[in-house]
This record gives sequence, structure tokens and C-alpha cells, in this order.
Amino acid sequence: MARPVLLFGMMLRSLAFTRAFSSLKPAPSNFQRRVVHYATSDELKMDNIYMEWSLEDDKILHNNRHLSPVRLASMLGRGMHGVEARMKKLTNVDSTAYRRLFGGEDIQNTDTDENISNKLTPVKEVLRRIQWDPTLPASSFSIIHYDRVEDTLCETPFEAENDSISGKERQFVFALPEHRIEAVKYLDRIVWNKELRLDSVFGSMNGKGETIDKVIENYDDWKREKEEKEERNRLRQVEILKEMHTILGEMRVATLKEMSSNLLRIEWDSEEVKDYVKRVLMLYFDAQKEREDNGSDVANALDEEEEDTFDIIYFLNLFSDLVALLPDERLRGEVLLEVESVINRNQESGGNSSDKTSQPSALPELNEDELEEKFVKGSGAGGQKVNKTSNRVILVHTPTGLRVECQDTRSLQQNRKIARKRLRLKLDAFINGDASRAGQKATKAVTKKAKNKARSKRRRRQKNQSDDESNN
Repeated sequence: MARPVLLFGMMLRSLAFTRAFSSLKPAPSNFQRRVVHYATSDELKMDNIYMEWSLEDDKILHNNRHLSPVRLASMLGRGMHGVEARMKKLTNVDSTAYRRLFGGEDIQNTDTDENISNKLTPVKEVLRRIQWDPTLPASSFSIIHYDRVEDTLCETPFEAENDSISGKERQFVFALPEHRIEAVKYLDRIVWNKELRLDSVFGSMNGKGETIDKVIENYDDWKREKEEKEERNRLRQVEILKEMHTILGEMRVATLKEMSSNLLRIEWDSEEVKDYVKRVLMLYFDAQKEREDNGSDVANALDEEEEDTFDIIYFLNLFSDLVALLPDERLRGEVLLEVESVINRNQESGGNSSDKTSQPSALPELNEDELEEKFVKGSGAGGQKVNKTSNRVILVHTPTGLRVECQDTRSLQQNRKIARKRLRLKLDAFINGDASRAGQKATKAVTKKAKNKARSKRRRRQKNQSDDESNN
């Protein structure tokens, strides 16, 4: 019923990144290796991948200046370094960017416009207008909401029937609790967004007075501008990948593409994102080691100043430019957060840290051909929805014989998701033992318990010593 969202926020879907990873091939084997071409000094100039800031980009950046650089980078589809540099220009009264933003037509500000409400219209009112306004095509609307079991965003058509939430409400969007709804879309455009305080249905808050009738009227122009921006992003991505080829080499860039494509396909979580960034860093360190082992071929072609551009901070900023083109805004926000933390750690350590601290291993993937799945009638509390329907999932991994059961919810599809996640954790423990996530968690718990016990013992000893001294 609900399908995973490939985009949510101001940038919407970026076809540029999807096209690049739609026809990926694995990295070539040893006998397919080619000589890696290292760029000349002209090819290394960052001017080649610069994308001009439009006035609309500056307005979005200024109106949302209270957000973190990572959130702004994810929203605008740009690297963190570029966002931070642009913010400095917008706050410098002598800069051209500042004069362009404020010198002509003043930026629209919701705090000073008396005609715009300073409160965000509740989503229930937005949904009721879509339902009862005869001028609005309900079939063209959809909602973006959080899944009840997993912390993932889903997109559901406005007219979808309710088959998973208890109650008399037949339409899913009205049966769904209001706090789980994050955004409302008209075709491909976000018209209401809780996090960004955006309302282009009634025109409140950051909707800046633009109402849904204007959105529908100008949708073709908006779509055309969006496609032009996607084409610019595609060209920008080509330039970034050229730069990546210079630093990593052809084979490692192919590996990076394959890793990124796999991350887009799976139901990722924060641990998968950390593992992804860690493996990208290992590609960088492998390239650096290969360059040193080969007598630094690049150093023979470049002077010292250009060679210094290959440091890890430069690479991570370049990588963040590439991440900003990911089509899933929530995913790129998570990756940019992790990249920011790595940059901060390297800057604090003077740029010498290799970030090789141990991270939990990625969970093993399940092959559906190796699974035996049964659906049986449930038992216990829940009434007829549980006891009269086959919503209890029994999942067996045939190669290892591992078995899990799930009857956590009334929804069969949700129980299937939970069962697979439990089986992956169980398989991880079976394969990796103490190095698995469960093993590491147990080890941390034992260590913490031992520390607490030692601390309590030390405090008791100190207390007894103080009591003895006071008695003497």
C-alpha cells in the first residue's frame, strides 16, 4: 500500500544521480585493469564543477539560515563547503551576493509580511480542503508519512483505502495520526511540509502567500525549471566524477558507484550509512597507499601546491558535493551528517586521522530464494483481526536453519518486514559471533556493568575509610 519515498524536501527528485547509477557494472577484475589517468593541473581546478547560485537559491538559504549546514546542503543539493561559503557571502554587506539579495527587490520575510499567517496551517485542514474543494483533483495528491514500525518515510496516494489502521475511517490519510504526516505533494511538488514550515495550499508561513490554485496554474513552468536544474546537476555530476577519477582512479570510482547504487536499493538505517562512509574512506586510503607504493606518479605531474589538494578534507568536501545529488533527501542528509562528523574529527586531529575506529559491521543481506516463509493464524490479544487472520509470519533461513517468528502488529506486511530484520540480526550473530552487532552490544553491556560495579566498590571503600578516620 505504502511505497518507500525516493525524495522529500525542497529539491525533490534528482534524476541526475539516478541516471548515473541506473546501469552500473561491477568494478573490473584484475585482467580488465586499465592504466589510471591522472588529470593535469588544468583539470584539477574546482571552477570546473562550480554551479552558479541563483537568486531563488539565495532566498531559500537566507530564509532557512537557522538550519544546520548539513540540512541546508541536503535541501539545496549542494556540498557543505559550498553552503558555508555562500552563507558567509550573504552575511557580508560588501559582497555582490548580499547586494543582489537585498539591493533590489527585498527578500520575502514571513515575519514582516502582515498578509501572511505566522502559523503553519494544520495538515488536517490541508487534507480536508483537498477532499472537499471541487477544483482540486484529489487523485493528483499524495502524502509522505512515517512508517509505524520502521523509521522510514513512505508515500501514499491521497485516495488510498485504509487496510492497516484500526477504526471506522475508510480513507488512509484520515485514519493516519497527524503527527506521522511529514508532507503533502501535488504531483512531484511538495505543497505542505511540516519541517520546513511550508504551506503552499493556504499560503501560510514559508508558503509566502502562494496558494494551491497558483501552484496548479504554474505547475508546468515549475516542472520545466526543475528539469533544467536536473540537467545542470547532471553536468555538475560529470565534472565531480572526473575529479573523483583523479583522486581514486577508475576502478575505485566504479566501486563507489556500485556501493551508492546498493545503498539506494536497500532499506537503510544509520548503521548502513556509517558503514557506507567508512568504506568510501577506505577507498581513499587505498588510493593514497597505492600512490605512495608507485612512487607517487601524481607528484611527478603536479607541483606541491596541487598535490596538497589530495588531502582527506578536500576529498570529503568533494564527496559531499556528490552526495548532495542523491535523489533521496533523507538519505543524503544522513550521509552528509556522517561526512561532517568525519571532517570535524580530522580537523581536530590536524587532518592525520584515518578514521579507522571500529564500526559495527553491515548486516548480511537475505536471498529470498533461501527463505521459507509461512503465514499462520495468530494468537493472544488483538481480537478477530489477530485470531481469525493468518498474519503471523514464520521465516526460516534454509542454509543455516535459523528461524524467526513475528506477530507484533495486525498488518501482515509489517510483520514480514520485522521478521526479515530479526533474521538479518540473527544471521549476523551466527556468522560474526562476538563481532556482530548483538555481540558488540552485549560486550558493551558487560563492560559497562563491570565499570559500574568497580565504581560502586571504590565508593564503598572510600566511604568506609572516611568512616574509620572519623571514628579515630
